[in-house]
Amino acid sequence: MYDPLLKKIELLAPAGNMDALKAAVEGGCDAVYLGVTSFSARAFAGNFTHEEFLEAVRYCHIRGVKVYVTMNTLVFEAEMEAAMKEVDFLYHAEADALLIQDFGLFHRVRLEYPDFEIHCSTQMHIHNPAGCSFMKEQGAARAVVARETPIEVIRECVNTGIEIEVFAYGALCVSYSGQCLMSQAIKNRSGNRGTCAQMCRLRFHESDGQVRCGSREGEYALAMKDLNLIEEIPQLIEAGVCSLKIEGRMKRREYVYLVTRTFREAIDAYYEGKPYAVPATRQKELDLLFTRGFTKGHAFHDDQDARMTSFRPNHMGVQIGTVLSYKKGKVTVRLSDTLTQHDGLRILNDPIDTGLTAVRIEKNGLLVNHACAGDTVILDCNSKPFPKPGQPLLKTSDTALLEQLDVTIDSQSRAIPVTVTYHAAEGEPLRLTAADPDGNTVTVCSEKPLEPAKKAPLTHERITEALCKTAGEPYTVTVQKKTLDAIFLPVSMLNELRRSLFEQLSDQRASRYTRGQKSEYRFSIKEKPYTFPKLVISDTGHVLDPSDPCVVPVRPVVDEQQSEKQGIEKAVLSQPGDLWMNIAHGLAGMSLNITNSYAAAYLLSLPGIEGVILSSECTDTNIVLILEAFQERCGFVLPACRLVYGRRDLMLIRDYHVSGKYLEDLQNRLYPVIEEGNTTRILEPEPFISANPSCMGSYIILTLEDRNQSEAIKEEAYEEISGRV
Repeated sequence: MYDPLLKKIELLAPAGNMDALKAAVEGGCDAVYLGVTSFSARAFAGNFTHEEFLEAVRYCHIRGVKVYVTMNTLVFEAEMEAAMKEVDFLYHAEADALLIQDFGLFHRVRLEYPDFEIHCSTQMHIHNPAGCSFMKEQGAARAVVARETPIEVIRECVNTGIEIEVFAYGALCVSYSGQCLMSQAIKNRSGNRGTCAQMCRLRFHESDGQVRCGSREGEYALAMKDLNLIEEIPQLIEAGVCSLKIEGRMKRREYVYLVTRTFREAIDAYYEGKPYAVPATRQKELDLLFTRGFTKGHAFHDDQDARMTSFRPNHMGVQIGTVLSYKKGKVTVRLSDTLTQHDGLRILNDPIDTGLTAVRIEKNGLLVNHACAGDTVILDCNSKPFPKPGQPLLKTSDTALLEQLDVTIDSQSRAIPVTVTYHAAEGEPLRLTAADPDGNTVTVCSEKPLEPAKKAPLTHERITEALCKTAGEPYTVTVQKKTLDAIFLPVSMLNELRRSLFEQLSDQRASRYTRGQKSEYRFSIKEKPYTFPKLVISDTGHVLDPSDPCVVPVRPVVDEQQSEKQGIEKAVLSQPGDLWMNIAHGLAGMSLNITNSYAAAYLLSLPGIEGVILSSECTDTNIVLILEAFQERCGFVLPACRLVYGRRDLMLIRDYHVSGKYLEDLQNRLYPVIEEGNTTRILEPEPFISANPSCMGSYIILTLEDRNQSEAIKEEAYEEISGRV
């Protein structure tokens, strides 16, 4: 268990590629998280090939940095063996931990690689103490709690004994992670499969179904500001959080370095008993690298206006001037801050902004490569829409800052303090021993014994000078003398021994684990009585007769206060915390994201669970493969339902209010909005409809339908399933 009184909080940085990884390490992180080329929830990040990953692990481990790998997508049946092959590679390549969303993948890794540490990805939707307790009981080492989790609930999650990781900086999803289907439903790009189209960054406005409504500025009704909890680091540490996570596997290395360096300074200041505030110059640099504006998010109770950035959904940078005029491809600007040639710029305009680069800067009739606050300059601008007087000029990329950060990153070398002791006695081999702070020790000896010096004997100073030449090695060396006779030793021999010493020390530091071979997947379950109807209906609109046996209560997908074990009887289970309850007649629900037979078998093995509702992201082919694989391994038909009708929740948003009944996109699609307590549901514009040729049960979601429509939908689905069965 993580103990905040004994162990310093971990700083976890993103690495989308090798350059960003090295920048994170030089910035002072304790661990990095990265993806390999498959099964990562950031499919569009650079990610790492196997060869690059081996290099990354060695680089990090030598420098005392852990490497966590994101395998945090849903896994379809046909992909499971490839996923496990990837797990096997990562296991033997000495990844420190896997981040996992999929219950089937989680289950297989626990059984086949029991000593491989697993962290529950935020995509697993753990947002309450019950979910933490369940996953700890199942063998997870850590839970990355939902970004929506407030500090009070975070403290309760810590008390369950599982390590708690919290996002502390970077982009925010507006919906609970793992519960957003909008990208998949509208663009056929699944957020649960790593290809999110970032629908929340597109234009949406509030509507009553006929006209726009709402008072908030702009049309980006779902766009969030970026998270920044650096001022709250003391509270997070004192709450017992074990790891602070910086988002940004899609970001460039300069961003990764500077954000990591800033958090390193703030964390160190806390443990040194010093106050810390981000200097104004540093904050400006952070804003120039990337900002949508900042919020403390749900963790520290920012309200909706403080969280959202409805004016613009993308990087805003820093305002550095105002447009004075525009004529024939030239814009004249009065500067309020510095401008350097090749800076990236944007002029706030309508209906879209005007983008430009400071390729040519003209001041007082001369071309210059730099201008200052107060200067009036002319810039080339052929982009549309053309600028207008009074519009703000923003700097979105600062050439000088990027060059400065590149020099800083490349000139630094994160080094491990090493003590080298030497024994130089006449007639014996020269012996060098290196010891690091982690308990690693290495000894090397010369092939030949040392000879007595005929003239000038080798001095301690010369030996020290030779042993401290660590160019290319991440070590700072302190040399201690054990024995030094009046001996002769060629410096070339000393240099060769030093290289061998540090190479062996690096090998020892790089190898953290003694790992064996995987265990066989041996798992069997017995068929249980299935007490649910073949047609299961979630009637959130409350229009059907509640005594109808097809109407089954559905547990809330968000249940923040769930902590103590309670009884659940005859219900659809919706989130990991439900799995920790005392269940009698449970059906593992669609929001648990079941996409393979291993997830189904795992959930069916839990007490009280009688069947599953497969993810609506499964195609006919996926479902057939799931059913066939399950029956082959388990010996009976999987009691599974499939969604055949209903408006799915495309997003679940905490503490979010919409003035009208709908959100409307640029294609004039209307997304119904339902507010329930502190959770707002964004429904799909039209009901999802599917045939069900394979599963033994069908699932219907009723939300906006009236009684007549609901009865007709029920009857049609019942006839289909009855006719087939």
